[in-house]
Amino acid sequence: MRALKRVEGINVVPLIDVVLVLLAIVLTISTFVASGAIKLDLPKAASAKETPPQKIEIAINENGSMFWNAKEMSKSELTQAIATLGNDASVSVLGDKKAFFNDFIFILDQLKLQNIEKISIVTKREP
Repeated sequence: MRALKRVEGINVVPLIDVVLVLLAIVLTISTFVASGAIKLDLPKAASAKETPPQKIEIAINENGSMFWNAKEMSKSELTQAIATLGNDASVSVLGDKKAFFNDFIFILDQLKLQNIEKISIVTKREP
């Protein structure tokens, strides 16, 4: 009678395949999480100019959510944050083209109440 050949090692090829698939999934998901910027569809303007990035950005998305430097805030929290700014602060306001005009005016009004005059309204350049 012949004895069966005994395998002494573990076949690691299937393990490597599974690990590579998991790595691909993690890398794909992490790129979506890392680009967690606020999704805005900015209006277009022929006179749009490149502006240097401002330290303070206030954004409104199409749902009416307001963001202070990419951090979501309520209207009252945003009002308190604007109240901490000095007169010489420069602020960029980004509004989705589907956002309500009333929300945009609310932000401008709060900035004007604090005597902030350096306000940039960010748009995309028309092709």
